[in-house]
Amino acid sequence: MDILNTKFTTSVPQFPSKIMTNKFYIAICMMTTIFAWSCNDNFLQTPSTDLTEDVIWGDPAIAETYILNLYTSIKLADKEPSKGEGSQGLTRGHHWAMFSSIADETVYSNDDQTYLVQTGQLSPGNFGFTSSAWGRNYVGIRECNDALTRIPNLDLSDQKIKELMAEVRFIRAVRYFELLRSFGGAVLIGDRITTLDDDFSDLYNRSTINETVDYIISELEAAATDLPDRTVQQTGRATSEAALGYISRTLLYAASPLYTQTGAQANDGLNGGSTRTWQEAADAAKAVMNLGFTLVDDLSDDPSENYRLLFISDPDTREDIFYRDYNSVSTTFSGMEIMNTPKSRGGWAGNGPMQNFVDDFEMQDTGLPITDAGSGYDPNNPYEGRDPRFYGSVIYHGLEYRGAPLDINVDAGPNQNQSRTGYFLRKFVDESVTDWWTQGRQSPWRYMRYAEILLNYAEAQNEAFGPDASVYNAVNTVRARANMPNLPNGLTQDSMRERIRNERRVELSFEEHRYYDVRRWLIANDIENRPARKVTYDEATGTYDMTKQADNMGAKSFSVEHYWFPIPQDEITISKGALQQNYMY
Repeated sequence: MDILNTKFTTSVPQFPSKIMTNKFYIAICMMTTIFAWSCNDNFLQTPSTDLTEDVIWGDPAIAETYILNLYTSIKLADKEPSKGEGSQGLTRGHHWAMFSSIADETVYSNDDQTYLVQTGQLSPGNFGFTSSAWGRNYVGIRECNDALTRIPNLDLSDQKIKELMAEVRFIRAVRYFELLRSFGGAVLIGDRITTLDDDFSDLYNRSTINETVDYIISELEAAATDLPDRTVQQTGRATSEAALGYISRTLLYAASPLYTQTGAQANDGLNGGSTRTWQEAADAAKAVMNLGFTLVDDLSDDPSENYRLLFISDPDTREDIFYRDYNSVSTTFSGMEIMNTPKSRGGWAGNGPMQNFVDDFEMQDTGLPITDAGSGYDPNNPYEGRDPRFYGSVIYHGLEYRGAPLDINVDAGPNQNQSRTGYFLRKFVDESVTDWWTQGRQSPWRYMRYAEILLNYAEAQNEAFGPDASVYNAVNTVRARANMPNLPNGLTQDSMRERIRNERRVELSFEEHRYYDVRRWLIANDIENRPARKVTYDEATGTYDMTKQADNMGAKSFSVEHYWFPIPQDEITISKGALQQNYMY
């Protein structure tokens, strides 16, 4: 199937609550009927008898519902969320196995094609968890292009049409960013909508990193000009601030070593040689810092509880820049809770944090890594006195959880629905949810929040100018919210780089950053070749062993080709070899 020429219709979106008028409820019901197709070989040919394109684009309310649909996509592969489970958003998000379970953050209890990636078996014909990344984003891009041709004909004010056009261009730019960070140089389609009679030869020419970045930035800049700001935009939808936030993220990537160097990891120049600079990335982050966002610090006096509550709180906090909203109308399945809760509490123990990740939380009193002399770390009491974000992110042995202390000798191991690492995900999990099957997921998925922007700035500014006062201030602002000590004065640029990278690891954990961070920094060949470790506890001696490999997963492995996803072999075959594959695949 030629994904660049395929017309899909996406699944029912997660609707912002502020637009739930009666007319939208009617539209939802109509769209549910037309989009409730099973994912099988023939669904592309399934005719719609309930709702035609003329009806969709002839009614502005239904058309806007369709546009909201562009934030999500249908199920394209096994173990992806279906419509009834909330549908997949612009990124993988919280469903089932998470991106953390192909990085050095978590190990997924039931594999679901994550071990394939973690153990270095990723290939053009065997891509497991990453299987739909290419297709899903090009499907979304084609749908955006189609919408952009139709929006100008809607019976709406010029201002509303301008805003909807900007919203769709934002969604399209995010789709291209996902292609950029996964594959490198993308095929840039522009506004083109192909038909089966077209000559597709020019669609097999991949652009360079520079060309891809330039296109994404230009689209985001245009969108930022016409999008409403967050004070008037409906919840969960693109804003001018979100567009500026994605400019910051895109330029941070474009200035990173993987993108600026040439050679093997950069696919012999196709995916490398970016001319974007760290100063540009710092300036873009600074532009967002000037918009008035702050970190949420008033959900609890306990900094660990404040951090935990942030991720299950209502959206649109003063820290939220772009997020996916959920409500009881949009889904009846609470996947995060049942998937990640320990088996003894009724869950499936899904994304279990690695010991590797746990080790990187510093000591709270000293602000030092646990490996440093004088840090205060006690291996006999390994969970005492750690960075408060640890307690808001990880469930560990002995933690009082849902009414009783957790026992990893019951809940961890090689059997079904046991943690492979001895730890469990706490971040994002709403512990008030007790009936997995009837309580809809209410917590938003935060695509971007202000803490990321502060760390984007710190990284870029440090790389451009060294650890000046503004770098310290950005990092220490993030640490202060967690009640962590300021970084010590006098750090070198290299030392500051390591502290910033660790700060991203703990602050942005499980939020779909780590997998890409270690690659753009060109350190994945080290990080991803380290064994995935677990913890065991000996009740007789009261001691922990944190050296063993995680259950049911072979040794982690990483090779140079894994800096990028492989383009699916089917796409290469359809192009008769014209579409250039990534290096060494």
